[in-house]
Amino acid sequence: MPLPQALLGDAENILVKAEGNALRINIQWMLINESASVVTSDGATIDSSKYAGGSINKADEMAQFLTDEFQVKGVEYKFQLTIASEPGVTKAISRFGTIEKISLTKAGRSPVTWRVNMSFIAGDLVTVGT
Repeated sequence: MPLPQALLGDAENILVKAEGNALRINIQWMLINESASVVTSDGATIDSSKYAGGSINKADEMAQFLTDEFQVKGVEYKFQLTIASEPGVTKAISRFGTIEKISLTKAGRSPVTWRVNMSFIAGDLVTVGT
């Protein structure tokens, strides 16, 4: 797809490949109550004080974290997804990209569990701006 439409025609075109070579990684996991916080804060980007005791260790708090802090809020958000290797596997899967979608489903009362589905698309996010 050529962009933008310009007076000089194709001399000013930027070609954009709109489809193809896509790598999507879909991950599903359960949130359960943990004994220690599952989030480490650097103090600059995550305000842990809104969680009980500054810790994110309950399933409901983890779900709140995913919806309040972890979601993509603009085109400048870039993530690195690393899936650790298992014993005997020499290399972990690691890609840069963005989160396309997160969905949460709550089940049970005690203990509370959440099922999380995340769709991640790998690639180099390119944005224009200052």
